[in-house]
Formats: sequence, C-alpha cells, structure tokens
Amino acid sequence: MATSATARPAAAPRGIGRTRAGAAAFLADPRRVLCLACAMLALIPCVDVLGDPDVWWHLRAGRWMLDHHAIPRAELFSYTAAGHPWTAHEWLSEVLFAGIAATAGLAVLALVAAAVAWSGLLACGLRARSRGAGPVAIGVALIVGARAAEPVLGTRPQVATFALACWTLLIVERHLRRGGRALWLLPPLFAVWANLHAGFLGGLAVLALVLAVELARPLLRRPATVPQRRVRDLALAFAGSTAACCLTPAGPGLLTFAIGVSAAERSRPIVEWRAPNFHDPAMAGLLVLLVSLAVLAVARWRDLDLRDGVLVAAGTAAALMAVRNTALCVALVLPTWTVLFDRAVVALERRHRGRATSGAVRPAAVVTGLAALVLAAITAAGVSSQRAARDAAGDAVAARYPAAAATAIASLPGQVRLFAPYADGGYLIDRLWPHAVVYVYGEDTVLGSSVLDDYLRIASGAGDAPSALSLLDKSGTNAVLAPPGPLANQLLASGRWRAASRDGERTLFLSR
Repeated sequence: MATSATARPAAAPRGIGRTRAGAAAFLADPRRVLCLACAMLALIPCVDVLGDPDVWWHLRAGRWMLDHHAIPRAELFSYTAAGHPWTAHEWLSEVLFAGIAATAGLAVLALVAAAVAWSGLLACGLRARSRGAGPVAIGVALIVGARAAEPVLGTRPQVATFALACWTLLIVERHLRRGGRALWLLPPLFAVWANLHAGFLGGLAVLALVLAVELARPLLRRPATVPQRRVRDLALAFAGSTAACCLTPAGPGLLTFAIGVSAAERSRPIVEWRAPNFHDPAMAGLLVLLVSLAVLAVARWRDLDLRDGVLVAAGTAAALMAVRNTALCVALVLPTWTVLFDRAVVALERRHRGRATSGAVRPAAVVTGLAALVLAAITAAGVSSQRAARDAAGDAVAARYPAAAATAIASLPGQVRLFAPYADGGYLIDRLWPHAVVYVYGEDTVLGSSVLDDYLRIASGAGDAPSALSLLDKSGTNAVLAPPGPLANQLLASGRWRAASRDGERTLFLSR
C-alpha cells in the first residue's frame, strides 16, 4: 500500500542562511548600527560647492585643456604674469572637474568631490578597525574627523590629496601588520596622485617618516614588531613611488616644483598658509580633535606605539603650522585618536559593567536598526544633495560672486585688464576669459611674490610710493572692481576713473 508523504519546504542554502543571520545580528547590534549611521552622516560636512573660490579657474583651465587637447605651459589668465612658465600640477583634476561639470553640472561635481573626501574618512575608520577599535569609537571618530577637516574640504583638487593620504597609510599599516601584495599598489597610486595635486609630496614625506621609524627601532632599542623583510619591501615601494611621481607632463621637475611651492607658499599672506585661528568657529572641529587627542594621549600613553607617537606629533605640528594642513593632520592622527578613545571607553565600561544582555536576536531590534540606517541614509543623501543643489544655483552664486559686474564687463569693447579682489579672480576668469584678464587669482605660484605684494598695496589703497593708483597705471589696468574703502575713494577722487556700475557693495570703475 502506498503511503502519502507531506512535502517539506526546500531548505535555504547554508550560505544564504548564514548571511541572513549575520545581517540580522548586525542590525540588532546598536553599536554597529551607530557606526554605520555615523559613517553615512560623515558625508554631509564633506559637501561644499563654493567654499574654495579657486574652483572657477580650475574649471576654466580644464575646459581649455579639453578644447586644445594640450596642457598649458605658460600662464593664461592674468595680465601681470602672462606668458610666465606654468607647471600645471593639477591638470588631471582640472580636466576631470571640467568634464564632470560640463556633463552633469556643478552640484554633481561637488558631490563627487565630497565622495572622494568621504572615502578618505572611511580609510581612517578601516585603519582603526584593523587595530581593534570598536564600532562606537569608529563612528564617533568619523564625525569628529569630518568636522575637523571640513574647512579645507570641498570642490577642490586638494580632496584627492586627503583621500590618497588616508588610503596610503591604510595600505602601509596593513602591510606592516600582515604583509601581502597590496603594498605594490603604492607606485601606481602615486603616479595618479602626482597628476592630480602637488600634495603627493606630503604622501612621500609620510612614507619616508614611517620607514624612518621602522628603521630606527633597533637604534632606539624599541622592540621590532615588524619583520625586516616587510621593512625592506616598504623601502622598495617608497623608491618606486618616488620614481612614479615623475610620470607627469612635468617629468622629474615636478618634485623640485612641489618642494619649491611648499616652501614659498608659507611666506605669502594667504589665510590657508597661516596658523589656524582657533577663535574662528570654523576651526572648532580641529580644536576639539587636537585637545581631546592630547587628553587621550596623556591618559592612555601606554597604548601609544612609537609609530603612532611620531605620526601624531607630525600631524599636530602640520596643523598648527598652516590651516591647509588640517586634512593631512586628520589623515595622520584620526586612527590613533580612535584607538585611544576606544581604549578609554572600554576601561569605563569595565568599571561600570551592567547586567549582561541576552545573545538572542530580537526581531524588534532588527527592525529598529534597519529603520535607523534607512533614516541615516536618507538624511545623508538628502542633506548632501540639497546643499549641493542650493549652493550651485545661479542665485546662490550671484549672491557670493560679482555676477552683475561680470555681465557689465562682458559688454565692454576690447580686452579688459581687470583688478578685482583675490577671491573674485577665479569666478571672473571662468565668466570672462579671454575677453577679460585679471590682475591676480589663486594660482599665486605662477604670479610670484612681487605681483602679490603689489596687489596688497593696491587693495589697501596705499597712498605712499608706490601708491595704489601708480601701480594700477603701471600695470595698464583699465577696470577696477572694488569694495568701499580707501581704494574706491582714491579712484573717485583722482578724476581719471569713473564709477560705471555697482554689484552689491562692489563698484566697477573704468578708466576715462
């Protein structure tokens, strides 16, 4: 007699079951959910469309390269340094910027730049995770790091230096701990980096610093925790990376150029190259990072490795020397900050250990975790995209830059030789070049210190020799865009200039 059998549902493959169980456990763990939510929200401070006025002339330079299928060798946009040799060390960034902006718009370009910077923060989190830091510490660190680096991030080639410095340190530290072949990614990484931004020199300096620490351990009678073979491989990778930096249109000369730029810029009166002003609210994030780092280092000094101490000291010194170095400081110190913070949190938990929780995964906890992550994702994506779209809109640009004055200048006959505020130069280049050329703009390396010194005298309305008006005459300037102040007063009183139009507080003066 035949027997009837009840059909059983097919069992899910073991791998899928484990994946579902792992995902459920992740979502039910509030610490992991917090970490991932913070990682998402850290994208928001990375978005800044108009924070760097140089973005405009970068876009114009990129369009020139796309139009001419060449890299400029001589200065294009000014009348004070026209034809001077120009090492276009950011040429690849400028081409990418121009291509993205032309294809998708300025807002999308800002989001792409933010994603690049955000990837650097994620690399810092991975470095801390590989050293045993817990999810809570990593999540908090990502927010602290994003806020500290925020003033120097945005739509600018420098974000590539921040991200690549973070990934370089991740590759190096993983090699020293685990070995493997990932180290050999460094030479091609530096080859790309050298074509994106001259900050590759800082990356080479960091590599050299780590290598020096590992070589110095025996001399300092510190325990050698890294096999000598890995140190030798790091030395070879450093040499290969240095050679790879010569694979640019400038060739080996880019190395000497980058060194010269780094030395020259520190002596120039540009805010980014000055020491940070901690009275400025924008620098509050860096202040919190450095002060809390000092407290953690004192409290948990036994957890500091020699390499940690050297990188922390180097990063702190760099940040205190110049605002521009803030991003490099975050790349160097944030993982160590995370580890020390994690150790402090663990120590506090041991002192105040509560009742043990059940290891069972509760459906309510899974749903709550999933809802929190969805909310964080929507917030990060929504706020970031809304900020980018708002700041890239025409009215926002016109509120910050002299759009009306640019329209008036565009209608003038002949070529206009325009003196304008330093921060407006890039925008005016993007709008008006080649119809108008400017006195000064953000590529001050090409312009030279004498042009910048004369610019400062003119902008301040200097009355003693050489006076502002005599310098304008000497340079052949035929248009001036000036805010209220001594310069505007002198132009009106001279009788040789007339006020042609106004743009907000700025007045456009034309020579008679």
